[in-house]
Amino acid sequence: MFIELNETEQKLARHIAKMRYVGAREDGIQDMKVGSQSNELTDLEGIGAELAFCKIANVYPDMNVKQVKDEDCYTKNGYAIDVKSTTYENGRLLAVRWKKPNKVDFYALMVGKFPKYRLAGFMKSDDLISPEMVKDLGYGPVYAADQEQLTPPEDLIF
Repeated sequence: MFIELNETEQKLARHIAKMRYVGAREDGIQDMKVGSQSNELTDLEGIGAELAFCKIANVYPDMNVKQVKDEDCYTKNGYAIDVKSTTYENGRLLAVRWKKPNKVDFYALMVGKFPKYRLAGFMKSDDLISPEMVKDLGYGPVYAADQEQLTPPEDLIF
């Protein structure tokens, strides 16, 4: 399932990314970025993926720039979704080790580069946030699922 953000959505994503970064630093939240990409690009890909997912699901994203939440949006039937992104076509769904099961209902993986994304699939929170899903991919242990382990987008009704 592919989606591209239009010009207005791209401007919104750039603004929210910048404000979230500034707000997080003002609130003393440590930047936990992994990789050599810029902070700006990391935040832009994150919010870009969130907006793309919300566009597919036909819901509003959380546009809060000051408060860190576990969920990025809620589906129409009330599921809390944490949207994750990767620029790697075969990238994995990843969650940091301090995530707790059942803080959200599902994790969704968006694959692509701003402003074009593909919804790769979903995984229930308690399926991803479990000891058997811990892997070390070179930056320390994380919860990780391959795309083949995800529920396809068409199998989950929003």
